[in-house]
Amino acid sequence: MPTLRTNILANYAGQVWMALMGVVFIPLYIKVLGMEAFGLVGLMLSIQALSMLFDLGMGGVLNRELARRAHDSRAAHTLDDLVRTFEWLVWPIALMIVTAVWLASSPLANRWLHPEQLSRAATAHAIAIMGLAVALQWPSSFYANGLSGLERQPALNLINAGFATLRGAGVLAVLYWVSPTISAFMWWYAAMGACQSLVSAATLWRMLPTNPQRRAAFRAEELRAAGRFAGGLVAIMALAVMLSQLDRIVISAMLPLAELGYFSLAMSIAAGMGRMIQPMFNALYPRYSRLVSLRQQESLTHLYHLSNQCLAVVAAAVAAVLIVFGRDVIYLWTGNPATAAKLALPLSILVAGTALNGLMNLPYALQLAHGWTRLAVGANLVALALGIPFCIWAVAHHGIVGAAWLWFATNLAFVTISIPLMHRRLLRGEMARWYVRDMLPPAIAAAACVLVVGKLLPALSRSYEGIFLLAMVSVATLLSAALAAPLVREMLRRQLGEWLASHR
Repeated sequence: MPTLRTNILANYAGQVWMALMGVVFIPLYIKVLGMEAFGLVGLMLSIQALSMLFDLGMGGVLNRELARRAHDSRAAHTLDDLVRTFEWLVWPIALMIVTAVWLASSPLANRWLHPEQLSRAATAHAIAIMGLAVALQWPSSFYANGLSGLERQPALNLINAGFATLRGAGVLAVLYWVSPTISAFMWWYAAMGACQSLVSAATLWRMLPTNPQRRAAFRAEELRAAGRFAGGLVAIMALAVMLSQLDRIVISAMLPLAELGYFSLAMSIAAGMGRMIQPMFNALYPRYSRLVSLRQQESLTHLYHLSNQCLAVVAAAVAAVLIVFGRDVIYLWTGNPATAAKLALPLSILVAGTALNGLMNLPYALQLAHGWTRLAVGANLVALALGIPFCIWAVAHHGIVGAAWLWFATNLAFVTISIPLMHRRLLRGEMARWYVRDMLPPAIAAAACVLVVGKLLPALSRSYEGIFLLAMVSVATLLSAALAAPLVREMLRRQLGEWLASHR
């Protein structure tokens, strides 16, 4: 069984590569397709997120139950039945998704979106293929949850990184040598989605401890046992998806399609930062679940603070660099100074919101490990109720900058309100330590480092020198944040001592 450190490192390697594949080719997509067609790519990402509403909590239940049962000899034989039971729902739901998007393609093209260069017919056709792409990739997230629950993150990240490469780089070959159209883009994504789902399914089944004397079967009792926890996950997922997609839904309805393209461009960078945070959740949620089930409270408390400090180091360092050097990053990436100037402010706001959202990942994992979903449901419900009128007003008066402010304000409220409420029930007495020792030192150190360096450096040029300087700033900021976090600093000191002792 891979160690927790191996899983975290595998997750970071995979997520860094997937983030790179997700953003590095975007300027080329825009060059070939145009900003308006790239807006449809942003719409695809929104539909992909909305499709997770149909997960029905199955992925989260599978992750938690595999983590708990895999180490229990009395329950290990039920794992294959659990997976098979949910499979009877997963693939029919995928068929339902493609049907729903196909039926909605013409109304979306003719009544909701505002294309100015693409024809309505071409837009509707692209949306129909988009539904197929989303539906075929949708089952892969279910199987990914299973691999994560088994703590098989190296294999999971190998699959994800490989298909991210095939999607990101492979579609360029299609656009340049087959057809430079948004429809060709979507067809390639559909093919890669199907392959990823099938490979993920085969890998999970190969790693399950199956019994050769019996075949896995559908068990209705598995659905009944998962009902309450799954219901809470469904509510959280539905509210979180609607909240995270609210800005793009309002932009697509109120602004030209090209504005959705610009906002999607900024969100791509912010989402890339989010990929630096997700590896911690993926590795630690199964481990938290195991420690909770074994009632190892002391180990859980120590791991909670150490992992939160590690997360704060990464989030603070990446956010600080992107907020201060946002315009330079966009210019280095796109080579378009007008785009860099337009997106500098919304990008900074989105990145700050994404950093705050990232800090909530491990407290949320702790809640799920205890099977407690009510707090997250309530917080998301209040945020959505207040966010809808705010977003409509903000987009009407401030465009995409207003939409960015919604994301920041929502996550600031989560950090300041949900954390105290959580620690009234879980890990009582640890709230002050979370704020004062886990979060603040890395944030202050990263901000101070990047602000000082930002004052000293001139505007970065679009050259290898500019890329090198940005990389050095990032490394210095990350190191400053790591040294400011007490448990991370102690862990690094101990590992350095062990390495020096082994090389004497």
